[in-house]
Amino acid sequence: MGKSHKGDLIDWDSGREGYVNSQNRFIPVVSIPKPAKKAKSQGGLSIRAEERLGSLIAAGGIVWAVYVATVDYANLWRMQIMPPGPVEVCALGILAWLHAKWRRSTKVD
Repeated sequence: MGKSHKGDLIDWDSGREGYVNSQNRFIPVVSIPKPAKKAKSQGGLSIRAEERLGSLIAAGGIVWAVYVATVDYANLWRMQIMPPGPVEVCALGILAWLHAKWRRSTKVD
């Protein structure tokens, strides 16, 4: 079987953008973006603070739900519906956390 040559390959690096031909070797050219200047504060929470606050609110809702569920074991065995409050607080914390994650994913550097 004959050896293939670089010229036989269609997708060889010679036609690719971002490569520089240096002594018949193709070296990738990497541009490093400069950090953007911070814009004026919007007056709200930072993304990291919103993530932490949402996590803490959700954790507080879970702790409250466990407390309500274990206060009376008889109600736990009857699978009685929990009173309003702990589940909603937990959901609110999860929504705040998800909002922070959405803000982080759409942040422009």
